[in-house]
Amino acid sequence: YFDALIYLKSAELFPLQLILRSIIVLNNSASSMDAMKMVERQQLAELLKYSLIVVATLPVLIIYPFVQRFFVQGMLVGSVKG
Repeated sequence: YFDALIYLKSAELFPLQLILRSIIVLNNSASSMDAMKMVERQQLAELLKYSLIVVATLPVLIIYPFVQRFFVQGMLVGSVKG
């Protein structure tokens, strides 16, 4: 994702990883607040991080069963001789 961060200037063209990173970075910005609010903010940051992981992996998990045969065929093409 680092190459996209360097080369892309428009946020509309960012890949999913950069969008998720920006959400997490914005949520983790520190400011002066009491301990109770700091704990609540940390819990919210953890919840947000794990929910973003689920959002990022869900499309792959949904699409993979339908394209699995193409992955298998691609592996078998290199192993067949003759």
